[in-house]
Amino acid sequence: MSGINFDLNTEGVDVVRHLQDRVSGRTFLITGPSEGGIGAETAISLAHGNPALLILVGRTLTTIQPTIDAIHAVNPSISVKFIAADLTSLNSVREAACEILNDASITHIDVLINNAAVMASPYELTLKTSAGTGKPQTRIINVSSKGSILGSGIRWDDPSFTRRPEEYNAWDAYGQAKTANVLFTLALNKRLLAKTGIRSYALHPGVIYTNLLRYMDGELMEEMKQRAWKGQEISSKTLQQGCATTLRAALDPELEKEADGVFLKDCQFTKDPEIVAPWALDEGGAEWLWGLSEGLVGEKFEL
Repeated sequence: MSGINFDLNTEGVDVVRHLQDRVSGRTFLITGPSEGGIGAETAISLAHGNPALLILVGRTLTTIQPTIDAIHAVNPSISVKFIAADLTSLNSVREAACEILNDASITHIDVLINNAAVMASPYELTLKTSAGTGKPQTRIINVSSKGSILGSGIRWDDPSFTRRPEEYNAWDAYGQAKTANVLFTLALNKRLLAKTGIRSYALHPGVIYTNLLRYMDGELMEEMKQRAWKGQEISSKTLQQGCATTLRAALDPELEKEADGVFLKDCQFTKDPEIVAPWALDEGGAEWLWGLSEGLVGEKFEL
């Protein structure tokens, strides 16, 4: 697409306005769109493009209502549907999925944006709905981060630290989770792209100071700075800049020209090992993760 140079300063509304034909009349599902976060800003930005339906998945309506109000302040005619789900509970996730599938007003989902996340949390245990046959194509976006470089990959023998909880480290666990985001994206593309045209992308939105950081303290921040930024000062983005990479991944048909592109930073594809770790782009690891995930949730997914 011409007329805009996507980079680290691009704002979400700019992406939506430039790619409005990829928003208008379409259905988007966003997880974790609570007030003040990237998910909320993504949804509010999409409202500028006149989508047919925004499905917002969160724990309680109370936490999501401010986002709904902000969407309607942009365009009161946009349909918004709230779906309650606690993403730490598989039972709650399955109930939410059934609610969506059984809702006659939700005929399909064009873009799924897996945005909900938390960073450096304390130790605790805890759909495919569109065939993608038409244009524009369906996409699944996994909001990750450069966190895959924080650790050394996935502990395949003890991913949840249940066997050796004394080894739990917040940044090792976060690095593992962000690695899993990217490996999951690779596995989805392998299973869906050739059969259905559904594409999946993962991304680093940048550093945005939101409620994602609610468990952070000075010690954790310094450890992260040393691991991921080699002690350098961390530059941050605004919410609008933070949601721009999500929106380009979700909307821009130009991305399809780079067939092996899967991970974005500052609205551009990257394989920079200082941004996305090599083990996060390993296709063998993606297959291991798929099998591990099926075992953890007790369900086989034949896609």
